[in-house]
Amino acid sequence: MTSMTAMTAMRKPAHKPWAACLRLLLPLLPVFGLLLAACANGSDGAGSAPKEVVIGIANKSAYASAYGDYLSAAFPDFKVTLVEMDPDYKNPLTDEQYERKLNEERPDLLLGYDIRYKRLAADGLLEDLSPRLIDDNLKEADFYPGMIEKMRRDGDGGLYAVSPTFQASALYYNADLFRKYGVPLPQDGMTMKDVFVLAAQFGKAGSAKDGVAGYHQPFSSMPHNLLFSLSTRDGLRPYDFRTGKVTMDTTSWREIVETVAALYKNGTFTMQNVTGDTVDGEVWYGPEDVNEADLFKKGKSAMTIGGYNAMRGMPFELGMVTPPVSSSGNRSEDMGVYTYMAIPAGAEHSDTAWEMIRFMLGDYVAKVRSGLQEESELPTRKSYMQYDRNPLLPKLYEILPGLGQSYSLEGYDPKFTTLFSELEDREIAAAVKGERSVDGVIAAIQKEGQALMDAAKPKK
Repeated sequence: MTSMTAMTAMRKPAHKPWAACLRLLLPLLPVFGLLLAACANGSDGAGSAPKEVVIGIANKSAYASAYGDYLSAAFPDFKVTLVEMDPDYKNPLTDEQYERKLNEERPDLLLGYDIRYKRLAADGLLEDLSPRLIDDNLKEADFYPGMIEKMRRDGDGGLYAVSPTFQASALYYNADLFRKYGVPLPQDGMTMKDVFVLAAQFGKAGSAKDGVAGYHQPFSSMPHNLLFSLSTRDGLRPYDFRTGKVTMDTTSWREIVETVAALYKNGTFTMQNVTGDTVDGEVWYGPEDVNEADLFKKGKSAMTIGGYNAMRGMPFELGMVTPPVSSSGNRSEDMGVYTYMAIPAGAEHSDTAWEMIRFMLGDYVAKVRSGLQEESELPTRKSYMQYDRNPLLPKLYEILPGLGQSYSLEGYDPKFTTLFSELEDREIAAAVKGERSVDGVIAAIQKEGQALMDAAKPKK
């Protein structure tokens, strides 16, 4: 079974462990031969003491497939000590607790998630890696520009971390359905609004009577999901934890609510609330739930967004274009850099840590990953495109991630977000049924949402 809660919290797709995949990749043995050659170069000479390195990781389960299989193969003689820095994602450490633990454990190499990076860099706890890149003739132009931009932006201009991977998605489409209903095919560079306008043509062509939606996202087809999908790409938020105010009563939100309600009415969208099973506060989805939720793979949706390697062996002609981009530029919320590798300032074995970073950024790993075909992650090293010749790849490497503004709950009761989403679902559903006008929906969400927010405010 799959825990969607855990997946959402980490924002990490499932990985295939390198060792487990090796037996499936016999045609790639020459590639792994290159990796083993790199291993030999990375180990100490005969008779010398093994190099030591302390690696700070989020948790051991996430480490093995993301880094451990590569690093243990490349540096078999290194004496590696793992320190779990923040193992309980349900109860993460505060920034102050995390920094205190960093000072106590003193790891040489830090492998973390992006939510920590900006604060650590601002507090002077990470080494600037720019001189090391220059010394090893590693050019920033050789990497996915979105990674470099994000690390420098969050590092206030400094490059205090790098990432060997980024998450990339594509807009997939069922070409058979487009032909059947006489709808023009999707194009690169569409915005989310463009996608929805295109999807609406299926509703106008009568696809709803055949049980076909123009666009569908598994586990994300309820009204609050679609409101979020449209609004966040242009920087709109329904509420602000910093001010404690609900911000739905605007012309922009009125247009979005009207658009979403209309697309449900004409059959472009299908409301599908797959509930799963709740165990210890987490929602788990079994194979039957996952199959039920994925209308696209069942041939019942014309378009969906998925990881770069997520769609294979479809029973229809599959097409793919770039994911939706923002209306203001070449950015996409469906691209992202969520992990980093860094060297804490003053680390005892900083040179050994850099050897590991340099290896993960190298061409060897990029070549190996081309055979593994991980569902969502691509190497930030551009040389990957030499081994995967998909013509879409050069376009993906040019798209920058969304600016990824995130707002903490600021002490609010976390149940608020769930209650607010349920409010949005209920009001939009009433509009679809003709029981509520768009103005009535906005007024209700604004009033009741503000009451929910007030009740969830931190107690003083």
